Amino acid sequence: MALTSKEIEAARQALVDDLVRRAIVRTPAIERAFRKVPRHMFLELLYRVATDPFAADFIQTNDPCQVYTDAVAVIDRARNITSGAPSVVARQIEQLAPMEGMRVLHVGTGTGYYTAILAELAGESGSVVGVEYEEDLAELSANLLGRAGYTTVTVRQGDGTLGVPEAAPFDRIMISAGAGDISPAWISQLADEGRLVVPLCHAGPAGPTVGGGAMLTVDKGGDTLSGHITDIAFSPPLKGVAAPTEEEGAPLADGLMRWFALSEFLRTSLCIRIVMRSEGREPPNAGSVPWYLETRSATMWVEPN
Repeated sequence: MALTSKEIEAARQALVDDLVRRAIVRTPAIERAFRKVPRHMFLELLYRVATDPFAADFIQTNDPCQVYTDAVAVIDRARNITSGAPSVVARQIEQLAPMEGMRVLHVGTGTGYYTAILAELAGESGSVVGVEYEEDLAELSANLLGRAGYTTVTVRQGDGTLGVPEAAPFDRIMISAGAGDISPAWISQLADEGRLVVPLCHAGPAGPTVGGGAMLTVDKGGDTLSGHITDIAFSPPLKGVAAPTEEEGAPLADGLMRWFALSEFLRTSLCIRIVMRSEGREPPNAGSVPWYLETRSATMWVEPN
């Protein structure tokens, strides 16, 4: 028997109720956006809903209510393309804190669901530029977003690690895939007082299809970058020049493990200083600070008390 629109709506509201109850969604505007945007309209039949956090197994269903569970949706298993679990992406959006009137860059639009959430938050006075590496998905997400009436969103096909310089600067940049580094383009295209949120991931124990790491928030103030790590993150790897590499996986994994150990030991939120190597600044000696990490493009450390 076909489900009614009321049943589908009830399933969507129940999911958001759960996210609010668990204090994952805390901001009223973000709650409203999740309540408004229909996830099933941004996924194609048959819906494929993962039965584990790494999307190794999934069920196929015609029931749109099934996509309103806190689970990863599989878009293309062969190409390792998924739509992240609502709780995971909601945490990222809460940390991103997009607001009315902001210019937002979304790297990894997939089929456009979370791009639509960002468009709701930026509002009619703001704008969202989506970048999708896969050409067919860029076309699909653009069509779905247009059909849903999101006139302030543009979607481009390309390497999201390069950003979209002609549309910069951006007040907020959200990366929806695991990056092995902070792309210099993201920082150069970030407006003053802007914020970037990216899963900083390495090839982890889940195998090559899922990277393990941490959710990194980077704030730009003048010529200074500061950051915070807020959550453990698991994500399919980003494609492009900032994609995780096997060679750099072990140092990144070690650095993140040391950060979590220090954070747990001190039981406090730690502020991270970040310097992009292209700036030519001299970072501190690794032995003089409590925590230190080097990537291809950046040096990060925690200042001593």
